[in-house]
Amino acid sequence: MGAEDRSGTNAMNQDQDDNNMVRVFGQLFMLPIAALAYGMDMVIKTMQEMQRVTNRGMQVVAGPGGRFNDGNAAAEPEAGVTQTYSTANGTQNEEEKLLSYDNNGSELDKNLRDDMLKLVRYKILFVKREYEHAFPEQEDLVYDNLDGNAFTAWKVAEFIQDLARVNNETSDEGRARVGVQLPHKWRDKKYAEDYWKDGYLTGLPHEDKKYLRVFFQVLERYPREKFRHDERQIEVLEEIRDRMPPAKSASGQDD
Repeated sequence: MGAEDRSGTNAMNQDQDDNNMVRVFGQLFMLPIAALAYGMDMVIKTMQEMQRVTNRGMQVVAGPGGRFNDGNAAAEPEAGVTQTYSTANGTQNEEEKLLSYDNNGSELDKNLRDDMLKLVRYKILFVKREYEHAFPEQEDLVYDNLDGNAFTAWKVAEFIQDLARVNNETSDEGRARVGVQLPHKWRDKKYAEDYWKDGYLTGLPHEDKKYLRVFFQVLERYPREKFRHDERQIEVLEEIRDRMPPAKSASGQDD
């Protein structure tokens, strides 16, 4: 091999060595950048996880009415939240769940599933947009074992029947005793004019009865008195005996 060939080979080897050195230095230079990028990615993921944990903690503190978002998706309802605010068709909006708590954040007693005598306070609500109204608060003693939907259906039907009673009253005193006054908002907007009579409601449009809701709370419970069937039966028999004429003996004299 001539001197020229050897010099060419040496030059090629020198170029390869230079390229290898450039690659090595390039890889060494990129290592801190890659490590920094990986570290930033881990920091971001850690912060996101901490935010989710914080949001869950805030939801626990705020109760089922609180709504928080972790920034990635719409907040999901908490598992185990039961329906406590009933409607006529058994549905419940997210906003309506807030009505299950009083002003102090304490959960209201809405459990009607027992055989005790329950003092229940309730309101009929009308929730159609622009015509929202809460009718006067009432109380009732409930001894039936039923759920919230059954109580709602009962009170909605009772409310509609009570509205119609105004038509049977001929005096102002009678209408004031049984009637429900027309809400001012409805009067101003001339809503349901076909169901007005002397300032009282006589009903609701059929298609709008779906907007009726019932908010209720159990105030107190009392044990029911036991049936006194046997004692009452004995009392009736004694009354019958006392009213019967005295029996006559064989000699014709009264015993």
